[in-house]
Amino acid sequence: MKFLKWFALILLSLGVLIFAAFKFFPGEMFLLRSYLPDFSAKSFITSSNEIPTEETTFDELMENGAAVNDSLMLVNDEHPLPENYYPEITGYNGVSMNPLAEKGYVDLKNDVKKKFGKNLYIMSAFRTPDEQKEIIESGNEYAANVYSSEHLTGLALDVYVKYYAGAGFIDSEEGQYVNEFCHNYGFIIRYPHYGEEITGIPYEPWHIRYVGLPHSKIIMDNNLTLEEYIESFVPGAVYYYHHYFIIRQDPEKSFFVPKNSYNVEISPDNTGFYIVTGKYK
Repeated sequence: MKFLKWFALILLSLGVLIFAAFKFFPGEMFLLRSYLPDFSAKSFITSSNEIPTEETTFDELMENGAAVNDSLMLVNDEHPLPENYYPEITGYNGVSMNPLAEKGYVDLKNDVKKKFGKNLYIMSAFRTPDEQKEIIESGNEYAANVYSSEHLTGLALDVYVKYYAGAGFIDSEEGQYVNEFCHNYGFIIRYPHYGEEITGIPYEPWHIRYVGLPHSKIIMDNNLTLEEYIESFVPGAVYYYHHYFIIRQDPEKSFFVPKNSYNVEISPDNTGFYIVTGKYK
């Protein structure tokens, strides 16, 4: 009898907790898809009540200093780049890359050198369509279709250390560090070992892709692919992550952002929407 009483008490307590969760937390907190179980309300939530917002447009944001970049462009066979696409490119030690990726790479390279005493090198970064065609024609089994290659954005870097390149990169201490901590520098492992069914591409431990903070942390902390991450956003909803807000938005419509927003960035996601990221006070 005692066991039955305790069992009944436990069931009653669980019922009360579930009822309270749905009654006292806003419904938007449960909009994220069920295949993202690690996106808990504590760390990554939507809300329309707690933080004051104001209506705006992309033009108004840019007039107020918002930066426009390509950091969250999804590039794959389903979403290839336009044939007239050409990114902003800078040079670092003779390597051409997107300037968005430069600082993160330099910081990552410096930390790898401090921790392990070895240099982190770049085997490949920005490529033109013609260069991508040459790689395909050479028989490279890892080469993506021309306009489906992230290397055309300059945001993707193929990195290595001496004696450890390609698939063998993960066998080095440096490679393991890059795979575990690149998100602290704004990068993700674009084709992770857990994502082949989604990306259609086997694990590439050497291929890092710049997406910027806080996106890199959210993606890597929750074992997501970039495809899953972008599709997880309900268009028009405002998402909060610590002191960041994130919105996936139709560029033709007005939308709401937190009041007193700053450090706002706008990136097309190459699926017809734009992703707005910023901080709020």
